[in-house]
Amino acid sequence: MTASLGSYFADLKASADLGRLAKRGGAASVAGVYGNGVLQIVGIIVLARLLTPEDFGLAAIVMALMRFAPLLIDFGTADATIQRSRITPGHSSTLFWLNSGIGLAVAAGLAACGPLIAWLYHEPRLQGIAGWSAVTFALTGVSVQHLSLLRRTMQFGAIAKIQFLSALAGLVVAVLIARSGYGYWALVFRPVVSAAGIAAGAWLACSWRPGRPVFDAEVKSMVHFGMHVLSFSIIASMMRVADRLALGLVYAPREVGYFQNAQNMYDNAFLVPVDQLHGVGSAGLSKLRSDPRALRQKYETTLSTMAFFVMPTAAILSVTGQDVTVMLLGETWGTSGLLLSLMALRGFVEFIELSQGWLHVASGRADRWKNWGFLTAAVRVIAIIAGLPFGAKGVVIALVVASWLVAFPSAIYAGRPLGIGAALVFRAVGGPLLGAAIAVAAGWWLQSIFLEAYSTPLRIFLSASLCGSIYLLIVVGLLRITQPIGIAVRLVQDFGAAAQR
Repeated sequence: MTASLGSYFADLKASADLGRLAKRGGAASVAGVYGNGVLQIVGIIVLARLLTPEDFGLAAIVMALMRFAPLLIDFGTADATIQRSRITPGHSSTLFWLNSGIGLAVAAGLAACGPLIAWLYHEPRLQGIAGWSAVTFALTGVSVQHLSLLRRTMQFGAIAKIQFLSALAGLVVAVLIARSGYGYWALVFRPVVSAAGIAAGAWLACSWRPGRPVFDAEVKSMVHFGMHVLSFSIIASMMRVADRLALGLVYAPREVGYFQNAQNMYDNAFLVPVDQLHGVGSAGLSKLRSDPRALRQKYETTLSTMAFFVMPTAAILSVTGQDVTVMLLGETWGTSGLLLSLMALRGFVEFIELSQGWLHVASGRADRWKNWGFLTAAVRVIAIIAGLPFGAKGVVIALVVASWLVAFPSAIYAGRPLGIGAALVFRAVGGPLLGAAIAVAAGWWLQSIFLEAYSTPLRIFLSASLCGSIYLLIVVGLLRITQPIGIAVRLVQDFGAAAQR
């Protein structure tokens, strides 16, 4: 149901049903993103059988180069809109025109850089890909503020529907283009169609319309806050794609294609759903700024619940990743399967690092977020350089090590202004981490010793069952960690009651 216009600009404050709204919003976001993730994986399966690794590699190079662009368009204003206790329609209008203007500028800049990109990678086809991909950013700019206002009012279910339907439209168009024999153009127009769908859906779901901008001290403060968020976001985004940029400079597009599809599988199975919770976590914790004790308690409960469900998922993905990839995409993509199994080891701790954003936004210390981004970037650049001589496999292993090095310090550093220290973080994730580590070791051992002769589907089933059983035996049976199960049951009951109403 569409919220009233006034609710978008109501003062942020804690309410009696904040916990319920946050949990429901988080569940809606994760459910929607997992639904979108399934759709994306289906798209990978279908398109991998219609296109070549070279097609994926060509598109991946341009996508990697433009990864930072949506963040530049956002300019940190989405978090500023969520974080502020008070915001007016005039403030949102100012930010809307800022986002739209940056979107057009980025689109024009990317299109103009097409010849340079083609020259740098010695690949003429990249010029056309860059030109058409630029359309995505003009569309992104006009939807940022509408989506931010939906998040401010915790309408995460509506956002999930918009994202899912837009992704579906993009996939349908991509499959039609691929089946028509146009190769990599299917991967180029897929995000363009999705961006158009998100823009249209955001305007339909949010009743606010931009007006004349205002320029006052509050807007300047929001832009200042947003610039710190933007600095971190661009650094983090560039680090997420620096691996493909480096591989593209040293190796053939085919090698980048293998890496890209492994990354796509990992992102949609794990990273995107976790990353999607940033809006929920930031909005929920920001409402508790006046009650630090409650904020710390909510963060610990949320982090513990995420650890309980995310860590075994990462363990199972690591053990079964190669078999799943070959079964879904075909023998051609066996190299991607190995890379996926290694990437999944990042999943044990990467969600801890991603949760730092909730704390930085809630404390209003985006400057600390930016500073941490520079440190993380340095670690990951060193990792990529160290792994590059050994190909895609070497880069993945080096980045796994880097993620483990920075994950816990990132959350501890972010939580310091809020009184969140190492003890709280380790208390929240220690048990699930121990269980998942033992489960993945047992799963790999079973795979190599006993299951090589089994069929691929049966091997996947047995490996996943063993990992899940060992994890539950340790975490639930021995360590008696059951609170996340109770939270999940209550969420299901809450959704069931809401559906009946």
